Amino acid sequence: MNDKVPERWRPLFTNEEWLQHQLVVLGSWIFFFLAGLIHIIIAMYKPWISPNP
Repeated sequence: MNDKVPERWRPLFTNEEWLQHQLVVLGSWIFFFLAGLIHIIIAMYKPWISPNP
């Protein structure tokens, strides 16, 4: 039974595969958000690109 998988993805995923997919996607979003936030904080603290060379 694929009751947790959206209708259009049921031919491709089982419930277990869908949950694993959701974890990978969520982990990727968290990683990219944190990486961007850390880059912004470091650039504000010590900019590595100078507007006036």
